[in-house]
This record gives sequence, structure tokens and C-alpha cells, in this order.
Amino acid sequence: MIEYKGITLKEATLEDIPFIESYVLEDHQYADMPIKAMTTSIHETQKYPILILNEESLVGFFILQKNKLIEIFPMSDTSLFLRDHSIDERFQEKGFGKLSIEALPFYIKDRFDNIDEVVLAVDYDNLSGQMLYLKTGFKDTKKRYKEKNSFKFIYSKKLKNSSE
Repeated sequence: MIEYKGITLKEATLEDIPFIESYVLEDHQYADMPIKAMTTSIHETQKYPILILNEESLVGFFILQKNKLIEIFPMSDTSLFLRDHSIDERFQEKGFGKLSIEALPFYIKDRFDNIDEVVLAVDYDNLSGQMLYLKTGFKDTKKRYKEKNSFKFIYSKKLKNSSE
């Protein structure tokens, strides 16, 4: 768990399920609802559901995953895949998405050993997501793939060894 500029990133536990069930995301075109994201492929052992908290409120959610297989973009053992990043619609447009991505390198440094890269896939028509990730230091790898009838861009962010 880390705190960063008024938010807390914390790995979800079974005790958090009732809290997570109250999450509101009417348009989940680009990310699954947290409960679905957590239970999809529940057998995966290297999947880490992360809560974005502001005071006592659950404002957002994402999953970090090790050993994610993307055929056109081989990931190393020192990479994490970021997926299902979303902000509860009651808390959107308040900067929590940007803060959570800015806090991510600090969380990773605190929680994982030997991780030097975060990789994500963003839908080609998710312009606000693309801008968020580019503004927070992700780079477009120029790799593309198709998933669920939608093309996705693969972005990557190298993590610094010192403060990030």
C-alpha cells in the first residue's frame, strides 16, 4: 500500500468485495467492472487487483499482471501488464485517473522486485485513455493487435531505478 497526493493504492483482498460491489461504471466499454476483472481467469496466480482510494472512498481500480502473453509484444520477466484501469463514474473528471498512473511507479517499487517496465493496451478509439497514458510518461510502441473486435495500441513505460 502506498499513499500519493491524496490517494492510496492498495491490493484488493476478499474483505474488500462488498466495497468493490458498490463500484459504478455504466459505460465499461474499455475496462471490465472490478468484480468481473477480478474473477475472470481467477486461476491466474500473478494477477494483482489494485484499489484506488481517496479517503474512505473507492474511486478507481486496475489490475497488474505478470507474464501476460501478447503475441506481437513479448514481455520480459521484469515487466508488468496494466489492465482494466477505470475510475468510478461518481469520481471521474477529478484527476484520480492521472494521480493513480503517476503513483503507479511508486507502488510497483514498493511491492515488486526487479520490475522496470509497465505495458498496457489501449483501444484505438479511447482517445481520453491514450492522452492520459501519454501525458503520464507512457510511449506508443507502434505495435497493434486486435482483441474482442477492437484494435489496441500497446504502450510502454520504463521505470527508473531511483525515485521511480
